[in-house]
Amino acid sequence: MKLAIKNVIQNVCFSFAFITNCLLILLIITKSPPKLGTYKYLMIFFSSVSLGYSFLEYFMNPLLLSFGDCFQVISKIRFTSYPWIDGYFLDWGCGFCGIIMSMFVVHFVFRFFALQRRGNLKYFEGWYFLCWLAIPICLGILWAAAVQTFLHGDSESSEYMRETLLENYNLNISDIVYVGVLYHKKLADGTTILNYHGIQGVCILGAIMNICFILIIYFGVLTYQRIKQLIMEGRSEYTRKLQKQLYQALVIQTIIPVFFMIVPLTIYFFSPLFHLGHPIIGDLATFSCAMYPVLDPLPVMFVIDNYRLAILEGIGCIKRQGEVNVNVTSTSAI
Repeated sequence: MKLAIKNVIQNVCFSFAFITNCLLILLIITKSPPKLGTYKYLMIFFSSVSLGYSFLEYFMNPLLLSFGDCFQVISKIRFTSYPWIDGYFLDWGCGFCGIIMSMFVVHFVFRFFALQRRGNLKYFEGWYFLCWLAIPICLGILWAAAVQTFLHGDSESSEYMRETLLENYNLNISDIVYVGVLYHKKLADGTTILNYHGIQGVCILGAIMNICFILIIYFGVLTYQRIKQLIMEGRSEYTRKLQKQLYQALVIQTIIPVFFMIVPLTIYFFSPLFHLGHPIIGDLATFSCAMYPVLDPLPVMFVIDNYRLAILEGIGCIKRQGEVNVNVTSTSAI
């Protein structure tokens, strides 16, 4: 992918992400069902994180390079007098990946507690709620610290990708900051050794991703099983329709983080370890990560009746109606 095309894609994605997330926050504040409860604040937090991630994408315009034995996240230097500032932006910008992935775990735990109907939602109130919000932030800090400690640039990595950066992207090493790993390094005598220091960092990031993935699947399966029970227990057409909507939202909201964050980044991280790094892998990872904040708000906007009807009313598809009053269990489970 040419650098100009990449920048256009990222900028267009930023524009749409800004619109969809701001619209969702506005809908949450003004159109939420009265009994939505704590979930309203979780959704605002999620959308705010997506907005922050989009702003960083727009500001940094990162290039995800996959080439031979290395992967690198690259950003052009903007603070020419103080390039270390660009380095910190890159390190801590990468930390958003840890925040986003763990956010979905909190999301699925909340949904399962809501569907259980055993009073466990009390653990999402007061100080408990702040603790739940602290989990993604802490994992984001851990992610950024691992990047800063284990995935920093070095002379071997710079030499390895110098030519391909100049030929394919018209970038000089002196004009960029980057983080990543060159898995296979050559010694002075020509022998090749594994970069165990870099592998440690990748393993930390991989562990965070896989733990989040396992927890998402675990609570997703529990939630699906509980929804099936509620469908069987439902005595009205409204209840059956509502639980079907919940199942559809569950599928969509599982696909988004798994197929737009976890799977592309896993391939991006580990393919160079087996000498399989290729620019297409980096391009796909760049595109999928840019698309995530655009797609993330859509299931909530179009599943919750109050939000969907407000959007349809706003674009003139339907006439103004009274607010849809959704009960606490149904809305909290979305």
